[in-house]
Amino acid sequence: MTHLSQAQFQSAFHLGAVQSVGIEPVGAQFAVKFLTPNGEAVLVRARQSEPRLFGSVDSAMRLLHRLGVRRIVLDHLEQWQPGEAVATRRSRPDRAAALTQAAEYDRWVRDKVQASRTDPRPDIAQDEWQRIQTEKRARLQTLQANHTP
Repeated sequence: MTHLSQAQFQSAFHLGAVQSVGIEPVGAQFAVKFLTPNGEAVLVRARQSEPRLFGSVDSAMRLLHRLGVRRIVLDHLEQWQPGEAVATRRSRPDRAAALTQAAEYDRWVRDKVQASRTDPRPDIAQDEWQRIQTEKRARLQTLQANHTP
């Protein structure tokens, strides 16, 4: 069985080398298989040899529709094992960590804003703020001038 990535499948399909396209269950998920002049082939993940599995027929069909496929065979449904869906669900610890970090940053910003709003000190006058900024810029320029090679 030949393994083709999405880009390879798309090229073969547009060149007319794909004779038929089917969606078949693999446990609780679905794989895209197709027939070419060289025999059966399966859609795989980019740079990998394992089949690209879809969580639902709908998601596989959306991709195939986007690629221009308009005739799809849904076959071997007796092999579908929807009860295995929980066991095969992919874990996304990288995404979970990113969302946790984003939520922590959001809380930190909100706390800083709230602290600023409830700060009892009087506001700084505009001319005073300009003077502070000018001093800070002068110090920064001095530091940069002293550290240039």
